[in-house]
Amino acid sequence: MINTKEQYKQQKKSENLLLGYKGEITDNLTSSLLSLAESKLAMVEYNSRLKKKVFHILVEVLQNIYHNYNDMLKAPDNYQEVFLMIVREDKSYNIVAGNYMQQAHIQKLKQRIDQVNAMDPESLRAKYRIKLDEGEFTEIGRAGLGIMDMVRKSGQPLEYDFLSVDKEYSFFSLKINIQYK
Repeated sequence: MINTKEQYKQQKKSENLLLGYKGEITDNLTSSLLSLAESKLAMVEYNSRLKKKVFHILVEVLQNIYHNYNDMLKAPDNYQEVFLMIVREDKSYNIVAGNYMQQAHIQKLKQRIDQVNAMDPESLRAKYRIKLDEGEFTEIGRAGLGIMDMVRKSGQPLEYDFLSVDKEYSFFSLKINIQYK
């Protein structure tokens, strides 16, 4: 079970924490976080392929958070807080994120993540190509490729958890592990 809030508290003072953010999110802040992450990665990671992989996955994570955040603008203020961390471990990087979301959206998200996590790399690549070729977009203008992209780029299943906070909202935690190769 992932608890983004607890992990944030534990990692706040750690030397392994490359980037840690807790608060509301805006388009400008998203750009600033990406710039900061790029700078931090440039200082600690010499493998340019690994840097690109971590950065690309971070972009996907932030896009997902930002799009969900727009859905949460009518929620109580304390449910508009997001968490984001990049943690450098001995053999991997972890991108850990958390945000509140409406209970009504949980089942669909669980199914999508579980479906993608269950795919072998070849099936995932084929499904990704089909989605790209179809060019279909969701009702909010997204192609639904983010989850597939994160799993494809990391080569690992996504770890996630939902913590119900009341009858209307849950806190969603997501962890993406990107191993050194």
